[in-house]
Amino acid sequence: MNRNINCQQLKGLLFTKALLALVLAAPGVAVAAGSGTATLDDIKNTNYPIPAGAYYVAPDGKDTNTGNSPNSPMSVAKAVQSAPAGSTIVFRGGTYRNVETDITKKLTLQAYPHEKPMLKGSIEVTGWVADGSTWRKDGWNYAFAPNVGSEYIDPNYPMAGYRDMTFIDGVSLKQVASKAAVVPGTFYVDYANKQLHIGDNPAGKTVEATALEEAFDMIETRTFDPSNTVVRGLGFAHYAENGIGLLKTSDVTLENNTFVWNGVRGVHFQQSSDATVRGNIFSYNGMHGIRGSWAHNMLLEDNTLSYNNIERFSKPYTAAGIKVINTNGVVWRRNLVESNFGTGMWLDVSSTNATVVNNTIRYNENMGVMFEISHKALMAGNVAYNNHVGILLSNSSSARVYNNTLSKNNVNLVVKDTARNNTNPEEIAAGITWIARDHVVKNNIFSNGNEGKLFDASNCNTDERSDLMIAASNYNAYYRTLSTKPRNVIRWSLGTPDQCAVLYRTLAAFQSATGYEANSLAIDNVATNPFFVDETNEDFHLKSGSPAIGRGEALPPEVANALGLPSGVKVDLGALQATQY
Repeated sequence: MNRNINCQQLKGLLFTKALLALVLAAPGVAVAAGSGTATLDDIKNTNYPIPAGAYYVAPDGKDTNTGNSPNSPMSVAKAVQSAPAGSTIVFRGGTYRNVETDITKKLTLQAYPHEKPMLKGSIEVTGWVADGSTWRKDGWNYAFAPNVGSEYIDPNYPMAGYRDMTFIDGVSLKQVASKAAVVPGTFYVDYANKQLHIGDNPAGKTVEATALEEAFDMIETRTFDPSNTVVRGLGFAHYAENGIGLLKTSDVTLENNTFVWNGVRGVHFQQSSDATVRGNIFSYNGMHGIRGSWAHNMLLEDNTLSYNNIERFSKPYTAAGIKVINTNGVVWRRNLVESNFGTGMWLDVSSTNATVVNNTIRYNENMGVMFEISHKALMAGNVAYNNHVGILLSNSSSARVYNNTLSKNNVNLVVKDTARNNTNPEEIAAGITWIARDHVVKNNIFSNGNEGKLFDASNCNTDERSDLMIAASNYNAYYRTLSTKPRNVIRWSLGTPDQCAVLYRTLAAFQSATGYEANSLAIDNVATNPFFVDETNEDFHLKSGSPAIGRGEALPPEVANALGLPSGVKVDLGALQATQY
């Protein structure tokens, strides 16, 4: 196998920042490029076999139908209620309204072959009356007021917590706080008077507005057990809270679904373990594509997470393509994570034993990957570029950062510590101290940072030395087109208040002062990047003769296994290997 080609990353590199990327590596799945408006064409074209005894549903399904053939489809609610545990429910194509159903047993919910079912939490709104320069719908009985604390809200976007949504011909309108503020492109919900106001003439247009909170709610109790449920090939849009919510479930599989334009999240995992999330699209959701707490052993692979936090919730506090807290054992691999209005991938609050490998992470407004107040992670083989920070390790310990390609981020790698320390004795005993310690940084390529340094491990918060935070940093490569941009290669703490952020303009100066990076390489003042095929056009494969080829330290077995590379032999630097093994 040629390790120079990682299919998910290669596909990801072909798209521009402005395009919603919907091409994934799932075998046999055709995907249409989307506009972000949650049309049926954005849903994947799937072809799952239909077992004998399956139940059928359709947008016009009737509770009086048998549901035992495509020509006699039930409603979704009736089929979910009627089907015995272990059954398959097949969704015919089209737009489903009024689907808000609890899943209380093991089911497989899947699209009819080559058809595209879209479940929408909105209804079509008619009966508008002119109201001055705006239009009004009376008798509007739907209201989705904020249900989060003020810490979630960016003061610049005070309406983010309001979960109402309105669309005209598939284009989202901006919610405003008063009728007086309504202008074209906006809407207002008057909760007290039960009115919906829009600023655009609805004549001849399709107006949709959110009426439901969540399509499917899966909760495991003493009575109900939706474990091992599979949802595949469906679309979820316009729900006020989540497309799917899961609580205390296990072994749920979400595959080749599309979650777009939901008010808060595409999917919310709470105390739900061993989920498989594969080949899905999570885009234009209000706060997160995916949110998880105690979502142990989640496998997230071959998904697209893009343009999430469309409502602009607080970037420092919460917003991300995916964010999990208190979670053990996730494996996130081969995902395309781009253009989220916050962090791309975020592991937080005592998460541990994480594996984040072979992802393409780009154009996120905040961090590409953030590992915060957590312990023990492998971050390897990722291509992260044009994020605010490529990878951030914040108050965390024992991260192994191997063979990543970090390019043109404002800062490519940041390791930081603060006085925020864990007080939970059980977690401390397990090594989850929230103190930056024992990181290993090897075989990475740091190229052309956009601000003041390529690698920042300064520590003016506690004035401790960087060598306490970082156990080893070696066999890395540093490249600057000009040695003055960025001006400094590394920022480091020597452990005193006046030396907590020492700047090193060259790698040689850093090596001499610290003894770190003894086998690392720096190339400056070379106009054309010597490592990559074409950094300018985002092709980060190693070019013929690249100085990264064969220069990496041999990988420990666990790292090699996660990357699909041999252990005990030298490898190439960076994420995209040129050497054949």
